[in-house]
Amino acid sequence: MKRMVTILIGVFGLLMGTGLILPALAKVRDSGVMPAAVVMPYTAGIVLALVGVGIALHGVRRRKVA
Repeated sequence: MKRMVTILIGVFGLLMGTGLILPALAKVRDSGVMPAAVVMPYTAGIVLALVGVGIALHGVRRRKVA
């Protein structure tokens, strides 16, 4: 059960990170440059997505000790 919760938290973090990255990239696409208001959500999204992937992979790869 603990392993499944770890995987779900990791996937949730990945999705939240993606939810921060994509709108920031849309603003960059529309304006052609990266405005200052976009830097923080973009950076936080990348960090959150990478941490989420790491947590999810840790939950998948963790072995049970007999």
